[in-house]
Amino acid sequence: MSILVGIDGTSADLSPGRSRDKRYDFTFVNSFVRRICTGFPSNKRYLRGPVALGGGLMNAILEGQNFILSSLRASVHDPILLAGYSRGAAGVIEIAARLQRQRIDVKAMLLFDCVDRHVGIDATFIPTNVRHVLHVMRAPEAGSRKSFGNAGTNHAASTEYNEAEFHCTHAGMGGVPWPVPADKSRDAYVDEGFPDGITTTTYAQDAWGSTRVWSYVGPFISKHGFK
Repeated sequence: MSILVGIDGTSADLSPGRSRDKRYDFTFVNSFVRRICTGFPSNKRYLRGPVALGGGLMNAILEGQNFILSSLRASVHDPILLAGYSRGAAGVIEIAARLQRQRIDVKAMLLFDCVDRHVGIDATFIPTNVRHVLHVMRAPEAGSRKSFGNAGTNHAASTEYNEAEFHCTHAGMGGVPWPVPADKSRDAYVDEGFPDGITTTTYAQDAWGSTRVWSYVGPFISKHGFK
């Protein structure tokens, strides 16, 4: 048995409370992190990502860390698995860093297009207590979220780190590709709005690229016990 913590991506909604919860659940119902946590048999914690400006991420990090520590007290030998998307991926890197300070290893980490846009953490480096990492990222030629950059790409030799790029948007990388607007065709280019604007990825490419991401991470999920 393993211990799994997953933190999902950012909601565009700025409002707190029940209305955000409903919209978040609808948007992220088929997200990759949610699928992984839903398919995990037991001892798991799925955590929603922050609101648009990063609020709530520190609470998710603390909740994930405490869940792992309490699980370890109940079953000392269970390996730890972490999964995260976008700012949520930065969040699980921070959890790993906190565990490192307590000399606790992480068996495997799955990152979906990690971005670090929170002043309270530094997700530049994968901590050395993480044994295996797969990081899937949007390709530069997709023209998506050019203002974001990527975090979680630096690592030590002690960590087995692999990454792959896909032609889809940042949203598609997390399993939530952009829906086609009523006034657009599938061959239109995705408009991500301010500040990034029009991408070089069509709605059809985004959906297809997102499907390819999920297929690609499948072997890593199976190999390291994420299901």
